[in-house]
Amino acid sequence: MKQYRWLILSLAMLLIWGGGAVQAQSPVVHVLFFYSPTCPHCHHVMQDDFPPLEQKYGERLQILKLDVSQPQILALWQAAMDKYQPALRGVPMLLIGDHVLVGDQEIPQQLPGLIADYLAAGGVDWPDLPGLAEVIANGVTPPAPAGPTWQEKFARDPVGNSLSSLVLLGLIAALIATSRPRRWQKPLARRFSPWGVYVLLTVGLIAAGYLSYVETTHATAVCGPVGDCNTVQQSEFCTLAGFLPVAVFGLIGYLLILASYSYARWGKKYAAYAPAVVFLLVLFGVAFSAYLTFLEPFVIGATCAWCLTSAICMTLLLLLTAGPGWESLDRAVTDLKRKGAS
Repeated sequence: MKQYRWLILSLAMLLIWGGGAVQAQSPVVHVLFFYSPTCPHCHHVMQDDFPPLEQKYGERLQILKLDVSQPQILALWQAAMDKYQPALRGVPMLLIGDHVLVGDQEIPQQLPGLIADYLAAGGVDWPDLPGLAEVIANGVTPPAPAGPTWQEKFARDPVGNSLSSLVLLGLIAALIATSRPRRWQKPLARRFSPWGVYVLLTVGLIAAGYLSYVETTHATAVCGPVGDCNTVQQSEFCTLAGFLPVAVFGLIGYLLILASYSYARWGKKYAAYAPAVVFLLVLFGVAFSAYLTFLEPFVIGATCAWCLTSAICMTLLLLLTAGPGWESLDRAVTDLKRKGAS
């Protein structure tokens, strides 16, 4: 009987040891995920797409989330860009084996299948990137190389970035031209108003509305033959205060301009001051568009054709509303002085 006890005990120990060995040798898929804290598309992937996969695979799936706002992580991201040369540059970006996935559309579409394939093949290790081993092993970060210069960023899309530079010059020229009342402003407004203003507002609303759809639904933008709209939309500059999409902010601006301009034409009480409101709204829109247009070629390194369309509309709107706007502002100042004197 004692012999059987020892035999049963030996088999039990063998099963426990063998099960532990099998568990220790279970295939593991290692994934690198680059994100920016101000990127809503990145948070969409981390909050909506990763949790079901992490719950399904448990320890067999290891996702290392890397914040590109940190210099050492930005260096790793740049090293990945140089090594893999993806068609789209930006975040969210994910590395799994030799595959590079960019954007919150491509990642959820392809990642589940890649995880299953790599597990079936025995797992996959971390990508071979310089400095990554130190980061994973003991937190020793590699020295961050100097980031790309503005010339290198510009060279990523010379055609699109040259076009955005020309639009930027036009925005600046319009701001200078309308910085004070000039003789040509009123005749220009009379010649092309109101139909010209409504046409420009319609085009601007279409552009801002489409980009608002892209940014709120995380869809892939249709950009056309020039530029790289998706890289711009996935950049850290696509939101204000970390939550409000820039396109939605622009859409609200266009709606306010439309309402103010319509009230200036058909309103009654205080309608004489409405052109001043229109002019100030458009003036702010042009200044903000100039800031965004500057970022595209010199900071982001990509150009959004829809954004340029909106910037051009704002520029032309400024030229058409400057004359009535300055006249309305002068009337408002005069009336305030009269009220103050009485």
